[in-house]
Amino acid sequence: MTITILVPVYGVEKYIEECAESLFSQKYDDIEYIFCDDCTPDRSIDILRKVVERHPKREGHVRIIRNEQNKGLGGTRLHLISEVKTDYFLIVDSDDVLPLNAVAALASKMKEADTDIVDGAYSVYADEKSAKAILPPHDSPSKYLDKILCQNIILPRVWGRLYKTSVLQQVKDLFIEGIDFAEDICATSRLACVTSRSWTDEVVYYYRTDNINSYTRNITKKNILSYFRAMAVVLSFYHQRKGHLPMSLEIGVLNAYRECGRSNIAISLADETIGYVPERFTAQLLYKLFHCKSKLVLKIADFLYRLVREI
Repeated sequence: MTITILVPVYGVEKYIEECAESLFSQKYDDIEYIFCDDCTPDRSIDILRKVVERHPKREGHVRIIRNEQNKGLGGTRLHLISEVKTDYFLIVDSDDVLPLNAVAALASKMKEADTDIVDGAYSVYADEKSAKAILPPHDSPSKYLDKILCQNIILPRVWGRLYKTSVLQQVKDLFIEGIDFAEDICATSRLACVTSRSWTDEVVYYYRTDNINSYTRNITKKNILSYFRAMAVVLSFYHQRKGHLPMSLEIGVLNAYRECGRSNIAISLADETIGYVPERFTAQLLYKLFHCKSKLVLKIADFLYRLVREI
């Protein structure tokens, strides 16, 4: 089975060599590689080309495409998946690293389970050291869906997973240009509703946390608005598919309203962007409390929210 690895590239000259070396050194042979240059202003692509030259057996299976203008992470991932010609693909961020047996482990589990997605364990990676493995959830589909929709329980990652390309027919707008932050929530929240999943406890991904320029290290107003747009897409998806919102999704959406208080952003921006109308009494109560200006009321709302989420 041929697997395509998709890698967006922007501002990673410090990390791209280690990332690419780990990709080209995989013990699995049948791999295609697509890197997308999002108009990176540094030497990332030059460094990448030199790494490719060091791996002549892989060179004929590497494509480097380029956005005509900077599109951000959402637009770049959208461009990448549009180029997939194989039946399976992986998403890798260009500052992260794969263990050498990563692709082989995921492919083996896919052959055994034949699910839409195979989830793998991952490890936090910083200063060239990896931490203890974080195992994928061993939950039923319904329990896993609830955990994804609630947010802040499991990481809604798109990396560290092997996908059948057919999932792109089930969620046609998996990535959306302009949604560059929380694009993972937008993707995984919808995939979990319509796909089957299996897992391996073998570590298949090293997730770098020492890149000070990464999206997750720089939370701006622009990023928060991207998060709101992501939640609007998820809400629309569930309204169209189910006609109602699961309680776990209401909890997840309310987290966006909590974010307004933490980020000092007008809650009216969340209302305008997300278009959320709470359905259940508990959600209606929390929604009203989060709209209060009293710091004491907001503290109570936050306590009640965390209590409801735990339940």
